[in-house]
Amino acid sequence: MAGIGVNGARSDMQPFGSPLGLVAPALLAALILAASPPAFGQAKGNGAPAQPVAVLGILAVVNDEPISAFDLSQRLNFIIRLSNLKDNAKTRRALAPRVLRSLIDETLKLQEIKNQNITVTEAEIQRVMRQWERQNRLPRGQLLPFLKSRGISPSTLTQQVRAAIGWPAVIRRRFIRNIVISEEEIDRALERYTASLQKPRHKAAEIFLPVERPEDESRVRDNANKLLEELRRGADFALLARQFSQSSSAIRGGDLGWVGPGLLPPEVESVLEKLPVGTISKPIRSATGYHLIFLRERRAADAVTGQDATVVLRQILLPVPDSAPPSAWESQANLAKTIKDTATGCADFDTISKELGSTLSGNLGRIKVRELPAQIRGLVATIPIGVASDPQRVEGGLRVIMVCARTGKASGPPTRAQIRRMLQVRQLEVRARHYLRDLRQEAFIDIRSPR
Repeated sequence: MAGIGVNGARSDMQPFGSPLGLVAPALLAALILAASPPAFGQAKGNGAPAQPVAVLGILAVVNDEPISAFDLSQRLNFIIRLSNLKDNAKTRRALAPRVLRSLIDETLKLQEIKNQNITVTEAEIQRVMRQWERQNRLPRGQLLPFLKSRGISPSTLTQQVRAAIGWPAVIRRRFIRNIVISEEEIDRALERYTASLQKPRHKAAEIFLPVERPEDESRVRDNANKLLEELRRGADFALLARQFSQSSSAIRGGDLGWVGPGLLPPEVESVLEKLPVGTISKPIRSATGYHLIFLRERRAADAVTGQDATVVLRQILLPVPDSAPPSAWESQANLAKTIKDTATGCADFDTISKELGSTLSGNLGRIKVRELPAQIRGLVATIPIGVASDPQRVEGGLRVIMVCARTGKASGPPTRAQIRRMLQVRQLEVRARHYLRDLRQEAFIDIRSPR
């Protein structure tokens, strides 16, 4: 369907699932050489490539909200200059279609966050910012100046963070009550767990690209291969996962923590078992899409996770008075969920605890699991080391727990409640992908071409 765009420019509205393809070559050639205006440029001699001033035209309109060439240029700057990729026309040409697609998806998510009255607090955004600073070895408060020094507007990061935090809240609000996990499903999960007790565990990260329609197969496979090429050229895995992965692990840079058999698709597990430590797999086709897996570590089957174990325990308590209104509980619940989704290991958890300043947060020391209160004993006995627990409502607030070490006798399987939560998370991921697909199909998405 063709229409008239701003300033009389021709606009071609195309099915969003079609290959990009969407931006005409003449415009794309201008975009890949575009840089930010001088306010975000770099001083001469600091290592940044000299580039022309950005093209400021409209590339796409998503439900009356424009995405400009400046927006695309800024996101390209962000990915390239923080990923150790060469900043040249070839790199920008390869990235531009995928980045434009992700900007359109991001715009749809932000619109739905607003429509659903989801509030992403400044504290939640700052929490993710602090994580980025730690991962990039930057002093506290230096992330935004760091971005500006590389020609990157801070808004390109804050918008992305806002979407990454708010979108899961939208999905939970819309679908969690409709997800029913049967006892038979839990039984099957327990059987898989029992069968896997003697198999090794893997510490891994993922980039997942879904294939939603048969006609998307070639495009998604090509995108997966392009990502692999970029990773082999030195691009940062975590940054590309945040930009392009469609899994809930994307907000953590794709980090999966320690995973045992039965937790990943069988096609992925068969590759993971043979993958050398420190390497990235070729694209793996599962029933739902393509996976790139980065294997960080491998260890023998867990030997100590039971209630006779001794654990080193950390907790974060987010205070909420019992008399507080529901909005206060929801705000702290969103912050707790962000901590759970983004905390990577005990050092990170300790840093978060200090930043929050709660006197009841911090290191709880070495404790026998069987001596813990009954309501958390099963959780502590089975939660993987270095993985934050789901938030728990307790007297006076919300608590998130992390096990930092474990010694003792072998344990039994996870509780049925834990398995139920895990299966709910998987179903929510599927619902999230389908819901985003539906939003694309229902939206007015107008891809602009030059005159």
